[in-house]
Amino acid sequence: MDASNKVHNSPIGWRDRLRSITSYDCCMASSADTPRARALGAELRQARERRGLTTRRLAEIIGRSSSHISRWENGKLIPSEADTATVLAVLGINGADRDRLLELARDALDPNWIAPGTDKQLAALTEYERTAETITNVEPLMIPGLLQTYEYARHIMIAFGHSRGEAEHRATLRIGRQHVLTEAQPKQLVAIVGEFALRHPICPEDVMLAQARRLLELAERDNIALQVLPMDHPAAPVLTGSWALIEFPDAKPVVHLEHFASSSTITDEKSVGRYRSAAGTLRDLAMSPAESVRFITGMVESEETTWR
Repeated sequence: MDASNKVHNSPIGWRDRLRSITSYDCCMASSADTPRARALGAELRQARERRGLTTRRLAEIIGRSSSHISRWENGKLIPSEADTATVLAVLGINGADRDRLLELARDALDPNWIAPGTDKQLAALTEYERTAETITNVEPLMIPGLLQTYEYARHIMIAFGHSRGEAEHRATLRIGRQHVLTEAQPKQLVAIVGEFALRHPICPEDVMLAQARRLLELAERDNIALQVLPMDHPAAPVLTGSWALIEFPDAKPVVHLEHFASSSTITDEKSVGRYRSAAGTLRDLAMSPAESVRFITGMVESEETTWR
């Protein structure tokens, strides 16, 4: 039986076993900052906070320094699988969640990440948004998640095949991520939205009308640049679907892509550079923020007239 299983399966003398494991085990890499490393770190931080432990206290329990814990949690350092098992034992994480996080630790050095479903990367995406400086979100067919209303998000989830209860849960999580735009030091968001998303929504007309009004409210914020990409300005960078270029003050930028039933994160410098160039091209092709506000205002006024 390996060391990680001993920690997990032995309720007696677990603290001594933790110390014995950490006495010889070392971290996998001195520098990480990969998508999986950030996702793993984010989940470890959330679990530690739920447990009511400080980084210093957790470090004392497992025989590490608090700087180790901090660097694990921000994705700068990858804990080995045994180190991860040690932390999970202390935090009371077991079963499927334990297996999933251990898998993240094993594969954390991979610079790119493609995963079936979008849930597996949600922790990483949330962490990216929390630590970002600028987010450029390209959405040709839908309203960007950070700008969605609860009802719009709920209807989108139902359209994607989720049950009503699951759709409500996912919509609530999506709305919860939006605080990064309104906090004391808000993130800068450039939202490039296809005209198609405004004219052909997969939600009831009243839901879309409320969504459009919300877009106009958010467009008034200094940290949000909303640009509509006209349907008569076709551009290759939007033909493959939605994507987000996420840039940080002290880390490498990443590109997050979402597909119908999967998501992926790209960190390769050359590939990210192509997306950055594409973002510039799309901003040039799209309406300016002022033109976009006038365009959406006209749509709202026309729709309101129809509803009277």
